Amino acid sequence: MKIRYLAVAREEIREAADYYAAISPELGIGFKRELRQLLRLVATMPLAWPPSGPDSRKCLMTRFPYLVIYTVMPDGLLVLAVGHQHRRPGYWRERVAILK
Repeated sequence: MKIRYLAVAREEIREAADYYAAISPELGIGFKRELRQLLRLVATMPLAWPPSGPDSRKCLMTRFPYLVIYTVMPDGLLVLAVGHQHRRPGYWRERVAILK
């Protein structure tokens, strides 16, 4: 299953990875690695994670306090947001509206 990202989601990933890399290069690499593994798993079973609204689902990272918001499209997954679990809850909801 193909995985695509909104440009703002890619920017969120970059910012988080840069933040962790500033603490330790291994942490930055670990963040990207865990995210990649999680999304590969989600791609194999996209409906296994709970809904986060009528047109989106969410999954939590294990090692880092981030969640991934995605939607299932006919041709694969579209990652809408990769955000910190404790900051600005629901900020990404307006991104779902652009899908309609």
